[in-house]
Amino acid sequence: MKKNNILILVLVGLVLLFVTTNYFKKHSSAIFKAEVIQFDSSTLNKIIICPPSSSEEELIIISKDDDNWQVAQGTIKTLANQSTVNSVLGQLEQIKTEQLVSKTKEKWETYELTDTLALCVEIYQQGKEKPTKLYFGKTTNRQSQNPGFRGRPSVDASTYFRINETPSTYAIKGGLSNTFKRNFNTWRNTEFIKLNKDLITRLKFETNKNNTFSLSKKESDWFMGEISPDSTKVTQYLNTLRYQSSSRFIDGFKPKGNADYTLTIQGDSTKDLIIKAYRDSTTTKNYILNASQYPNVFIESDSTGLFKRLFVNRGYFLK
Repeated sequence: MKKNNILILVLVGLVLLFVTTNYFKKHSSAIFKAEVIQFDSSTLNKIIICPPSSSEEELIIISKDDDNWQVAQGTIKTLANQSTVNSVLGQLEQIKTEQLVSKTKEKWETYELTDTLALCVEIYQQGKEKPTKLYFGKTTNRQSQNPGFRGRPSVDASTYFRINETPSTYAIKGGLSNTFKRNFNTWRNTEFIKLNKDLITRLKFETNKNNTFSLSKKESDWFMGEISPDSTKVTQYLNTLRYQSSSRFIDGFKPKGNADYTLTIQGDSTKDLIIKAYRDSTTTKNYILNASQYPNVFIESDSTGLFKRLFVNRGYFLK
């Protein structure tokens, strides 16, 4: 009889342990929400990226001006790469927290979330006076349970972060902090020229040595003075003018004289586009280019790059 009672008590204990364990698992799961923070990207109008206070890097300000995003650092303010900013906004809108790691400030240093170690991202929203501050700490990598490409091991990354001054530390899948760790130039608009080649009717090439020649379109044919240029070469060059980009920015450049090379592009119902090239005084192989589409932007090119693609000579178009 006693043995039966003992067995019954053990069985009841095991049942209670099972029920209690499952209750607390479900209860804690119900309390924790993956969406500990939510953003509506359509309401965001400014993001300030503040490097750790131990860093000597300057902060980066991304702000909305009418329908375009601008990016600034120090004294430089310029058009931002719109697709890059929109991609970041999408990532912020889809933040899903993986887990609650800690509830106390004492753990901030462990996860590199103190002010001196963390990257702080201030996010401003319409209708809110104060920004939401996300502090990103270290990122850890571990081997994934899911096989990667061709069965190779893949790696899962987790980034630790905190929100405003709340003591809790959270983990999020992926290296979201790396999105904000990019340098200033990678936030900038890299578009140098963008044209509808079908609207172009005249090209004028000039140098400071008075070497000038032009191409003009009459109906569907192109002429270089009285000469008919190679139509294939003209088509190739017009395709070149459709779009060119560069991230080799030269900030603070101020031309001291006339350009060494000038290209004027004219078209039907379009404003003249003027591209200028200045020989770099520090080297004979490089040029500094500017286009009237973005008058305050100067970029660098060597003699085999963008400069060569744009500033062709007269012989280029001959058969």
